[in-house]
Amino acid sequence: MAGETNAKRVAILGMGGVGGFLGARLLSGDRSPGTEIIFVARGETYKALSEGGLVFESGGTRTVVRPDQLIESGAVTEAADLVLLATKSTGLRSAVSENQTLFSEKTLVLPLQNMVDAASRIRPIVNGAQVIDTCIYLISNVKRPGQVRHLGGPGKIVAGFPEKERHTWFFSLLEKTGLEIRLREDIEVQLWTKFLFISSLGALTAAYGLDFGSLLRSQLHWARWQRLMEELLQLAQASGVPLRSSAILEAREVVRNFPANSRSSFQLDVAEGREGEKEVLIDEVIAKSRLLGLSPVTYDLMEELIRANIRTSRKETDG
Repeated sequence: MAGETNAKRVAILGMGGVGGFLGARLLSGDRSPGTEIIFVARGETYKALSEGGLVFESGGTRTVVRPDQLIESGAVTEAADLVLLATKSTGLRSAVSENQTLFSEKTLVLPLQNMVDAASRIRPIVNGAQVIDTCIYLISNVKRPGQVRHLGGPGKIVAGFPEKERHTWFFSLLEKTGLEIRLREDIEVQLWTKFLFISSLGALTAAYGLDFGSLLRSQLHWARWQRLMEELLQLAQASGVPLRSSAILEAREVVRNFPANSRSSFQLDVAEGREGEKEVLIDEVIAKSRLLGLSPVTYDLMEELIRANIRTSRKETDG
């Protein structure tokens, strides 16, 4: 019985930049006996992982790791104890719906999307699993299916407190990998702090084709980024979230810690003619702001530029 109690199934659903980073760290770190790491992937990513494992690059080092189990999305037959939801926001609901058997009342779910409401969106469809608000600080991009490059950010996870004591084991699991995890009572503020950073930065860099270093060197773009963050601050406060202006100062410091050639995954999507997470990062910000009587003029401008960039990239690809 002791072996059954200690055995844990940890599933990563979505093997892109975030999922690849977490998978590599979990497989490279210490684990308690019986802890099983499972990748759930689909399409070209599933094929690449099955043929060559996960290729992970970080700090000039290239490693190849293989999960204890690789399962094609939609073919899961057993619930996990912990699910790290690492899909993009646009595919969150469909990924959860396609893998219902991954979730049960025993499961703890950590959604890691670039959203402020990912947990509330999926709680009704995870078979009674406990879902806690979570975010992660990381720049990690997909080079090609099955190959991930970690560019910067410590991979720090910020989460709300689990309601059930039986889920506290996952803290020690993550800490053994060297990943920092912080539990916060003010998790809603933390989610908005992260979103303020990732949405505004993604909007600006995708609109103007900037890497982070170019942003730091341009007073004009720096001022535009400031206005975007101010519009998000107004949205958060109008939504009843006590986000402070210090979040803007924190964002400006955070970007300095990334390599100068860093680019967000959203920016890379736009450059290839894909909308990526535009709906969540840009469109919903505009819609919610207007609904609350705000005027997101800078976001409106970014949306127009990004839409034009997507059209241009598609024409270049097709032509």
